[in-house]
Amino acid sequence: MKHVTRITRCAALAAALCGASLTHAAPVLIDFSNYAATGVHATVSSGNFTFTPAGGTIAVSANGANCAPTCAANGTTALAVGAPGLNPPSIAPVTMTTAIYSSFRLTGLDYAELSNNFVNNWSASSILLEGTLLGGGTVSQMLAIDGVNDGPGGDLDFEAAALSAIWDSSELVSLQFTGFIGASANHAFQLDSIALDVTREGVLPEPGSLALAGLALAGLAVATAKRVRLRRI
Repeated sequence: MKHVTRITRCAALAAALCGASLTHAAPVLIDFSNYAATGVHATVSSGNFTFTPAGGTIAVSANGANCAPTCAANGTTALAVGAPGLNPPSIAPVTMTTAIYSSFRLTGLDYAELSNNFVNNWSASSILLEGTLLGGGTVSQMLAIDGVNDGPGGDLDFEAAALSAIWDSSELVSLQFTGFIGASANHAFQLDSIALDVTREGVLPEPGSLALAGLALAGLAVATAKRVRLRRI
């Protein structure tokens, strides 16, 4: 009976060792390249993440196309968040969520104003990032927008975010974006190249891990069988 108990314990240990690989971290880049052209949508999905406004719609802009006055462009598709009275008429915040990953960390982000003129009172001069943490609580950072763009011209219309170190260790379950002019919220902006480290649960153990666990169990079974034979003799 004791040898059966030992095998059972080893099986549990092997399962625990294999189970240690059931959580997997990997980089993901959300660049909206799965959208071939400019379009307005109720939600936008890219890289297994969905972007949903609190109300209204959001858009994908192809290099600033179909936008007046001249809108920020970076040669690719980007997420265009509007404001009331615009097309798209987005209502803040726009929230980024996933049904695939258990959590994610923000590692990079490109962003820009929608238009090149803040005095229109609808193109944001800053963007508030607010992340909801796994287990509760929030982290946030305000990004200033430089307002420099010439559409599909030669300027670098999009900026790379200088992210606070707080994001390095923040495991998020959602991330919200809100455009501001001063203290006034719900103004237009664009996002692109959102870089993440994601955590996926339910990944099968590596074949090598299973093989090692199997060898360990087989070895214990053989050793136990030998002890049983010796006792019988």
